[in-house]
Amino acid sequence: MTTPDIPNGHRSADIQFSATPWGYTKLWLVNLLLTLATLGIYGAWAKVRNNQYLYGHTNIEGHRLQYLAKPLQILQGRLLALGVLLIIMGVSYIEPMAAVVAYLILLALSPWLIVQGLKFTYRNTSYRNVRFDFKGSYIDAFVNFILLPVLSVFTLFLAFPWVLKRIHQFMFGNCEYGGERLTLNTSAGEYYKASAVVVGAYFILFMVLTAAFGGTMALLVGAGADPSDAEAFSQQMSALIFPFIAAFYALPYLLQALFSAMIRNHIVNNLNAEDLAQFKSNITVGGYLSVAMTNALLILFTLGLGYPAAKVRKMRYLASKTQVELSPRIDHMANQVDGNDSAFGEEAAGVFDTDLSII
Repeated sequence: MTTPDIPNGHRSADIQFSATPWGYTKLWLVNLLLTLATLGIYGAWAKVRNNQYLYGHTNIEGHRLQYLAKPLQILQGRLLALGVLLIIMGVSYIEPMAAVVAYLILLALSPWLIVQGLKFTYRNTSYRNVRFDFKGSYIDAFVNFILLPVLSVFTLFLAFPWVLKRIHQFMFGNCEYGGERLTLNTSAGEYYKASAVVVGAYFILFMVLTAAFGGTMALLVGAGADPSDAEAFSQQMSALIFPFIAAFYALPYLLQALFSAMIRNHIVNNLNAEDLAQFKSNITVGGYLSVAMTNALLILFTLGLGYPAAKVRKMRYLASKTQVELSPRIDHMANQVDGNDSAFGEEAAGVFDTDLSII
């Protein structure tokens, strides 16, 4: 639903996400089974169908997002990336010293893979039949993804929040829509604040869990548990240890969610396309943590099969807390991008474990 916002024609619109956990889970499971049955070949079609479902259920002012990549593009990119990986593994097996050279070459190529992967993703995303685009360069990717993270090691990672700010600015600030560049003016101070909270929370929670675990073990032995009776002692241990295993499992999810909850509002609220759109996010730390923690438990207790439902729950929450202010000019934008790019960069990023996630 949209409502008038200011007299000059700008209007505020909600982002409506209508996908359902069960609807996406059914699609995801069918695609998974078909991918396994075809030894991975159907995976390209599965990726397109999954993305089309999620994009197609994202609606702004009655216009849905579209995912326009073709399965054959993705399959070709995956086969090429897999071929490169097999060559590197073969070289490593035959001549270990040559493998060092191969991995150095791959390191030098990784900024290009990142740029090509982001370009493919953006160019195959459209709104109002206008594709997005990405204009990041190899040099900027090299500086932000390789040089600065390496240099941050020599600061004992004290510079890493600033590096992360630059990475986000590279990923969003080089995006274009209809030829208009988006800008992201974030503050390093917000990243340092969020990082400090996460580090403090980690040490406090880790110490509490460790102390509680030690105390539980002491009580178990003090209550008369006999370590020499291996079977009985093992059963008692299992019953008491499981909650701690679950807690330690959930700890990374909690910390990641805490950081994301604190920094996402700052990113979205400072992202805009001049005279086209401005964004607003009002998620709460408590609300985001609640979704993240219940999703972590859902994935754990379903042995991973709850992943699609968890993804929908997260996207639904984020969409419900995000609004966009649109100008009348958005109604007259024309597409300036074709969709013939190779998927090699994006698929190679996955094969070589290059993380392109946002937050």
